[in-house]
Amino acid sequence: MKFKYLYLMIAAINLMACDNYLDTTPDDRTSLDSPEKVSELLVNAYPDNSYGMFCFSMSDNAEDKGSGTILQSNADAYSWDKFTDVAQDSPTGYWDACYKAISHSNEALDFLKSKVTGEEDGKKIFESFYAPYYGEALVARAYAHFMLVNLWSKTYDPKTAGSDIGIPYVTTPEKTVLVNYDRGTVAGVYAQIEKDLLEGLPYIKDNAYEVPKYHLNFDAANAFASRFYLMKGEWPNVIKYSNLVLGSDPTTKFRDLNGAYTKLGLNEQEAQYNKAEEPSNLLLASTVSRWFNYYFAKARYSMTYNIQNSLFNNVFVGGTWALSAAAYGSEHKLMLKWGYFFKRESLNANTGWYYTMTPLFSSEEVLFNRAEAYAMLNQKSDAIADINYILSKRIKSYNSTTHEATAVNIENAYKESKVEFKLNPFYNSTIESRDILNCIIDLKRKEFYYEGHRWFDIRRFNLAVEHKIDKSSPILLTDKDPRKQLQIPESAQSYGIAANPR
Repeated sequence: MKFKYLYLMIAAINLMACDNYLDTTPDDRTSLDSPEKVSELLVNAYPDNSYGMFCFSMSDNAEDKGSGTILQSNADAYSWDKFTDVAQDSPTGYWDACYKAISHSNEALDFLKSKVTGEEDGKKIFESFYAPYYGEALVARAYAHFMLVNLWSKTYDPKTAGSDIGIPYVTTPEKTVLVNYDRGTVAGVYAQIEKDLLEGLPYIKDNAYEVPKYHLNFDAANAFASRFYLMKGEWPNVIKYSNLVLGSDPTTKFRDLNGAYTKLGLNEQEAQYNKAEEPSNLLLASTVSRWFNYYFAKARYSMTYNIQNSLFNNVFVGGTWALSAAAYGSEHKLMLKWGYFFKRESLNANTGWYYTMTPLFSSEEVLFNRAEAYAMLNQKSDAIADINYILSKRIKSYNSTTHEATAVNIENAYKESKVEFKLNPFYNSTIESRDILNCIIDLKRKEFYYEGHRWFDIRRFNLAVEHKIDKSSPILLTDKDPRKQLQIPESAQSYGIAANPR
């Protein structure tokens, strides 16, 4: 297969104003001459835009309310159409943010090469206290590329990954604005992600940071490893890295939604949800986003009463889900999780950006990863134990006797004849505990509602999605529809990269 090339504009103009470091030319930047300055740089090594809104809108978590505000990215995503919006909460905005984050990692890594004083047992030795930042930069670079390949390329399948088109894996700092890159293959991108991840992990040290939750700390880095190996279907590795995060009692690291959160007002809940002190939050990043602004409750393609009833008022063990939706008027619903703040363009300006502190990894996700791995290894009792850990913090007025998940009630609720969705991953023929797997994926859908996670499961499990359009025929996204790969942004296409097939 002949691959075309991408000329990447690493920092998009509309995002540059949000980034103090990349606002200046390389020659004018403050010199990286201390561990503290490298640490400051790496705060920006995470995408400062969000995938949540457009991934949510593309998934089966969104429905047409028949009326409401038409928001361009929301409408384009709901119809899996050509995206015209390029600002915050859009695919183009997220693409640009990922490559901008990668450029920060590469700047740090380029500098850190000069701080290597030797090598011992295959591990680099650094002067002063630079080593943790080397690990963070490598793992952060791997993370941004991982998100890109899982949105713009086909989902990982070892049988086809060697020929499926990837995304550019950038490993050097940009000395010019336009640079020529080969897209490579999905297999090649995954190999490079794994290389950066495994090389970086041993250097990660939480004591390098004043606020570890704003960096790829020990738990966050291992959570990323858990997610990475989940996508590859390497179940023992999923369990290995998940255990490093969860400890002996995972519930101590969960949001206490049916306990402490019930004593908080709505604004207090939002504030707690994305605090660094919240045990569930493993990695927080500042993102330019209006998602979770009440304005999005009015979006036409969003949460409906039908979804609320089917997902949150219908838990298989009985009871209802602890986190409920807020109502705005008679027809608008919004699952409020974390809040936002407004940053003015200047002191007296009326314009600016909405920001949120977005949890990029959570303890609950790691638990779901491990439960799925247990199910795939046919370790049923371990998988069910993990399901009960989740339920104990998610069912209102939870009772360990009446709300216990068992092999019997899971089978009754989630055997193939009972579920609407039919999971069909590349490892489909090896699934033995299919009812338990169905249960895990359904609970995961509830847990991460509004956050965009469901889209990655739709891709991974080759699920079809039907979107109803008021007074029109429904539209269908088939199981292996090419539109599951986001279209390469027009700005990138204009510099020579081939569009994804349609």
